[in-house]
Amino acid sequence: MKKLFERKKEIIIMADKKVTKREMFEGLKAILTENFEATEVAEYVEFIDKEVDAIDARSEKEKARRAEKKAEGDALGDAVKAAIEGAEEPITAEGIVDKVIEEFPEATVAKVRYRASKLVKDEVVTKTELKVDGRKVVAYSI
Repeated sequence: MKKLFERKKEIIIMADKKVTKREMFEGLKAILTENFEATEVAEYVEFIDKEVDAIDARSEKEKARRAEKKAEGDALGDAVKAAIEGAEEPITAEGIVDKVIEEFPEATVAKVRYRASKLVKDEVVTKTELKVDGRKVVAYSI
């Protein structure tokens, strides 16, 4: 009983930080294996192991998807940078979209503004304001 109490104490201490499903399953498995005979809890331990494996598989799949999406985003960022460099005068986000839409049909004004803002933050391009048809418009230039 003392081991179980000590284990509960560890779980309570872990409550200060967000406990993941994987950590919860690992804790349950530890409690089961420490306090019961292996033959009594074999079925539960097997279930927990399958769940942990499923969590790991989902995690790996999500990492691969994020890496693919990041690489795709970097290509659009490079195209935005090239469009800004190719412009003779400051160019708006709409103008950049018009230049890159053939190569990147998924390009939107919001995505282009995001990439351009990253370039401004990295001090690769400069951001200026122009007046077009009586309204202020943000334009980008090298």
